Amino acid sequence: MSNRVVDVNSKKTGTSWKKKLMKIVIWSLAMLSFIAGLVLLGLVAAATISGSKNLPTAEYKWAGCENLGKCQIDGFSTPPLVILSFDGFAKEYLERRIVKSLELIAECGVKADRVYPSFPSKTFPNHYTMVTGLYPESHGITDNYVFDPNLYPELLAMRKHEAKEFYQAEPIWSAYKRLTGNRVHCLFWVGCYYNITGYMPDVSPDYNQELPLKERIDTLIGWLKLPETERPALITAYLHEPDQAGHMQKNVNQELEEVNNYIDILMKALHDENLLECVNLVIVSDHGMQALNNSIEVETIVNMDGLVLSKGVVARIHLNETDRSIDEVAGEIRCKIDGVKVNTINDIPLRKHYSKSKRVGDIIIEGKPGTSFYKSETNLGDHGYDYHNENMHTVMFARGPSFLQNVTVPSFQNVQYMNLWLYLLGLEGTVDNNGTIGFFDSILKNPPIRENKWDSMEECLNFGSAEVLQCDKAEGHDLKKLSLHLENCKEHQNLPIYSKNNCFQSYCENSLIIHKNRQDVRKGVIESLTFSFSRNQSVFENSFSFVNTKYSIECPKLDTKDNFFTAGSEAISKLANAQYKFPSSFMKNIWVPLSIKTDEYLKHYGKLFVLSGLAVDRNLDGIADDEESKEPTHFYRILITCTGNWLSTNPPLCKKYSDTKALAFVFPILNKKTTMDCMDSDAILLDYTSTIEDVENIASFQFQIGALSHQQNVYLRRNITTSLW
Repeated sequence: MSNRVVDVNSKKTGTSWKKKLMKIVIWSLAMLSFIAGLVLLGLVAAATISGSKNLPTAEYKWAGCENLGKCQIDGFSTPPLVILSFDGFAKEYLERRIVKSLELIAECGVKADRVYPSFPSKTFPNHYTMVTGLYPESHGITDNYVFDPNLYPELLAMRKHEAKEFYQAEPIWSAYKRLTGNRVHCLFWVGCYYNITGYMPDVSPDYNQELPLKERIDTLIGWLKLPETERPALITAYLHEPDQAGHMQKNVNQELEEVNNYIDILMKALHDENLLECVNLVIVSDHGMQALNNSIEVETIVNMDGLVLSKGVVARIHLNETDRSIDEVAGEIRCKIDGVKVNTINDIPLRKHYSKSKRVGDIIIEGKPGTSFYKSETNLGDHGYDYHNENMHTVMFARGPSFLQNVTVPSFQNVQYMNLWLYLLGLEGTVDNNGTIGFFDSILKNPPIRENKWDSMEECLNFGSAEVLQCDKAEGHDLKKLSLHLENCKEHQNLPIYSKNNCFQSYCENSLIIHKNRQDVRKGVIESLTFSFSRNQSVFENSFSFVNTKYSIECPKLDTKDNFFTAGSEAISKLANAQYKFPSSFMKNIWVPLSIKTDEYLKHYGKLFVLSGLAVDRNLDGIADDEESKEPTHFYRILITCTGNWLSTNPPLCKKYSDTKALAFVFPILNKKTTMDCMDSDAILLDYTSTIEDVENIASFQFQIGALSHQQNVYLRRNITTSLW
């Protein structure tokens, strides 16, 4: 028997050490498994986000413009049109220089300086706008979620099958199918499977976000390779990225790489199949993306009894089952939170075109960029904001036989697309929309020859003799000198506006535009203003007014509280017929700041062309009412100046077109509390800017400068202002 001695303490120590070692090994293996799991989860998540796995790195083998427009395949005498949308591709993403494929497309084709979404900058409204050319208020899809109790009792998501009846207007696939009978295919574009016109796409698979991007490419290429009699002449296709990454504010650059790889694969496939020079490809997007930093819950501020609330970065309230008025509900939140605007359909800026339909809601609530009216743990970015927010701006690229090479189109709003689609499909002018025909002529190889269509406005009935008839008892004015000026000055016959409903009265450098029905309140004044340090009268001075006896031998009935709506301070601008009794709130919030700003511009630039006037639009559709009216609903003003030399002030004409600056406004005339009561003056003026075409529509006239080309006039009339001068 062995007398071996065992050290009990030593045995315990060894056992403890082994246990510790085992724990370390187990813990290490667990951590490795956990890390591997996270990596795998990340890869799966990334694959889920992009809808693809292991797309090859872009190689750009298709790049180059050597064979541009030289289609070598029979059966493509008319190029098919492929419209491809990447959801949520912000213009800012281009600055990251990740999506090189788009840069290469632009080298051989076209790009936009920027694209403004329609309001609100949400996915469903803007995708449907791009294929109808209509603002959301007109095509019915006013948001991603819409309330219309005549069609559905609750707020309804526009992606659901129950939303079919909500889709109004005629999209491009319906118009093309109706007018030509040719084939149209759709891959997941908004509205393809809901449109109720009776002319559906020939092929339109159910939406499947999980369909890998590679399979989507194969689908598009397969459609284009079909025999001519089976091949679609129009394809619309939608891809959901990089929108999801933008909402999460995570892996955006990674998703942009995926987008780049996707475009590269598509372009390579077109190249390899000899289709690249046979197809007109247009890549678009619906909106940009804004990082969120603030949330406000409307329900905690407003009593929601009898109301329907649509949440988002723009919140909308519908009065549904309540006796409260719109103003009462709006008053519960208006001016209560700094930076939050609370509009009704009566005072929302016309430029947003968001008042015509009941579906927009009774109250529209907007916050500063970064503010949302909902809480979310995962949504760190969103969109829907006013297009004045540059983070909402997006992109457009195009390449194909119909497009010029390496051309940039000026900034535009996405209602313009419809006329481009119609032109490329040989159907220009067949479908009315909110765009302007000819806007894209500068990017097309063979655009139509367009000339300015113009008629001269009639001069009002006159009595031949021009003298001053004073319409007040003010003293100190040299009436004889003013009469000589009226009698001897050169009259302007070549005015830049035309209307069959109006005529003009000449006041030398100024012109009074009045309705042929003298009982109608609608009128306007054209002024050619030159700054003078010797001005001796204020624009707010109302003591002197006159009429030109060439057109009238009596003064109009005036109220002592009437105000001139002219911009000039000199006697020649004190037209008795250019006065109106504006409400005190309008004077405070709009008229005084606008007059001061106009005066600042005149002092800075030296000369201004100014067109101011009264308009009537009671049904809030942005179009002048046909019925006679004695009360205006809106006031408008157009300012034009030259940063260089002038050739003429009336009509306004700069020596160089590029020196032309234009600024237009449309203001509602209201005598009640509005969100303007809690905005500073510059914010009000900027919010109520408009395009010249908006003014044309609400004032019922056409604006055109005869010495400019048709294209230049179109750009001038559709120019969107995102800042004051």
